[in-house]
Amino acid sequence: MISILKYMKGQALIRNIGVSLVLVATTHAQPHATTEAAASHVAEAYRTLVRLWLHEGVEDVPNKCGLPSVAHAGNIVGELDAATRASLATVLSRPTTQKSIRAGMFRIHYDTTGVHAPAMLDSQHVRIPGTADQFADSVASILSHVLVYERDSLRYLPPPPDNGAGGGDEYDIYIQELSGSGYGSTIPETPINNKPEGGTFTSFIVIDNDFIFVSPATNRGLPALRVTIAHELHHAIQIGNYGFWQNDIHFYEMTSVWLEDVLYTEVNDYYQYLFGSTLNPGHFRRPDISFTSNAFIMYSRGVWCHYLAKKFGRDVVRRIWEEMRQARPLTAMDAALAQLPYASNVRTAFAEWSVWNFFTNTRSDSVLYYPEGRNYPAIVPAARDYAPPQRTIDDQVSPFGSRYYDITSLQNQRLRLVITNLNMQAALVQSSTPFTYTLVLSESRVDESSMRTDANIFLKVNVSDPTNWFTKDLFGAPAFDQAFPNPFLADGRRHINLPVNSLTHVPGSLYIFSSSMDLVYAAELVSTTLFGKEVFRWDGTSLDGSPAPSGVYLYVLETEKQRASGKFILVRK
Repeated sequence: MISILKYMKGQALIRNIGVSLVLVATTHAQPHATTEAAASHVAEAYRTLVRLWLHEGVEDVPNKCGLPSVAHAGNIVGELDAATRASLATVLSRPTTQKSIRAGMFRIHYDTTGVHAPAMLDSQHVRIPGTADQFADSVASILSHVLVYERDSLRYLPPPPDNGAGGGDEYDIYIQELSGSGYGSTIPETPINNKPEGGTFTSFIVIDNDFIFVSPATNRGLPALRVTIAHELHHAIQIGNYGFWQNDIHFYEMTSVWLEDVLYTEVNDYYQYLFGSTLNPGHFRRPDISFTSNAFIMYSRGVWCHYLAKKFGRDVVRRIWEEMRQARPLTAMDAALAQLPYASNVRTAFAEWSVWNFFTNTRSDSVLYYPEGRNYPAIVPAARDYAPPQRTIDDQVSPFGSRYYDITSLQNQRLRLVITNLNMQAALVQSSTPFTYTLVLSESRVDESSMRTDANIFLKVNVSDPTNWFTKDLFGAPAFDQAFPNPFLADGRRHINLPVNSLTHVPGSLYIFSSSMDLVYAAELVSTTLFGKEVFRWDGTSLDGSPAPSGVYLYVLETEKQRASGKFILVRK
């Protein structure tokens, strides 16, 4: 316990508080809780640290992991009152349990009776008495699967041994009643390489004993247990092999949330964090909050790793962790992305990610963007009006944050826009001060820096450091230059949308061909407006009125002023 705090705050401070913290741990830690009150003490210790970290709690969204609150408490331990130090001591102490079993390189500690005893859930998600051993066996089986996948398929190093701290060199997992205060926690314990920053640590994991609090109900019990083990074991791997940068917890959580879906894509527990809550919003509600924030929003930013994996391949995430042996996460991302075959950088990738985040929900395209993007919330742009000849919009955004706009002109033209602050130095120091900017909208070019948008409105961005800003007309993004959504899930109700370069409704001819160039559909149509863009639409019905089968299709779209063509995939449900 003292080792991790010494690492976080330094020798001088620990000499001042070390004795009192040891006394607090002796007085308040529960070696073996057998009553409901004792169990609530453990859960309340976690809740106290979460409230300290988030200030106002988490509303109806359960806290995913205890690591951020432990790191935050350790960083300010000298400022804590006695009760909060007691909570920290409880969380940092290994529980004492009635039983343990060995499973390969792991040892699982649990009670068979009392409030901490784990239990399987029945079909109605009610605890089944006397199933503590079955629950522990499930933990063992899941641990084995996760370790093999992360070590052999993803090529991460396994968590290091703890030199007998849990009774042997096995990695220790403790099952406790957390009463909905969190899914679990990975607790850094003893320094391995004694680096002043970014050092490695042994650790142990604490997980809930039934996951009965999880929402939706279909994820209670084993599904939540699976993603929790995937999440927490990767934390053990991170801090045991690659470094613990306690002021940069955001990337630890992003990666572990992503790993949940890599290993158990059917569970999708991470969806709830994408939406977040009023007090603790997800990224799609508050993309302006800095990417390097260690607040609750970081859980929703696991989609950053989904972007990296699809764009560059999932090995890039491991390469970032390897770079984190020498550098903090944002710098490590830049170093990893500069390597072959990526030949990119973190600023370019982040700018592209800001475009990806517009194409979710009804705007999703699983080929070009997120594979599960249809299930993500939509970013809601700020609505603004534009009246010629000119309008200025003053606003601000945090470093490595974005803002989105939906701008409508008197002629009913619409401009969807994202502006992103790419000031890496400010993001590295985790500045909370947003940067200001001015958007100048005009009917003609103001100067050579003005950009003509797809809505026929000229845009100029006034900032003090223009090289640190990215601006994108989202109607110029690929999903609006090509057929969308692609693949097209045809069920008789949905349509595929084929864009045309026009600001008003326009008549035209649409031809759909099979991959063998047989004519499947032809019609004279008039475009319709979708997302402010003129599109021609097809519902997947052939010339004879029958449903077109699954396959690859080509289209040709002709209007008086243009001819467009492309291909798409139709999937028949």
